[in-house]
Amino acid sequence: MPRKRQSTKSRIVKAAWNLFYKNGYEQTTVEDIISASKTSKGTFYHYFKGKEALLNSMSYLFDAKYEELAATIDPNQSAYDKLLFLNHELFYMIETSVDIKLLASLYSSQLTTKDKKSLSDKKRFYFKWITEILEDGLTNGEFKNTSTAEELMKLYAMYERALLYDWALYKGKFSLTSYSDKLLPHLLDTFTEGV
Repeated sequence: MPRKRQSTKSRIVKAAWNLFYKNGYEQTTVEDIISASKTSKGTFYHYFKGKEALLNSMSYLFDAKYEELAATIDPNQSAYDKLLFLNHELFYMIETSVDIKLLASLYSSQLTTKDKKSLSDKKRFYFKWITEILEDGLTNGEFKNTSTAEELMKLYAMYERALLYDWALYKGKFSLTSYSDKLLPHLLDTFTEGV
């Protein structure tokens, strides 16, 4: 998948979450976010009603990371290895730059919101790209053709959400990245053998 230029919205989201992690949500102001993202007040308010609106933007942060990785990933890697790489890089970014309390807030809000659930939005870059990788794995025989790419995507996304939820539940008492590095191969082996 070709790399897209980082959008202004993604730049704002990335700057905001970096500041939330470094300074805390309460201590971060809209002005801090505008300055860090090198945007204007008008541009900020074009995309977000206020700082609170950024709490539901974590999926944009995740997608921005995937778009960044799209430019660096080896296209000749197997689908299995691509998924290991992407999961490791995303979880490392989360573990080292996302406030765990905000992650927990986002996950709980996704269960009760009447608005669109951003983490499960199938139009996201995340869902499109991972599904494409899974389709490639099915087409080249790397993954057994007992499930569709969409069914495998559902399992993969469920695995990642479950691990993130558990990490937040236990307040980061274990390494998210290391734990996933150990567990994800078991899920991918199931894809190889057939679900």
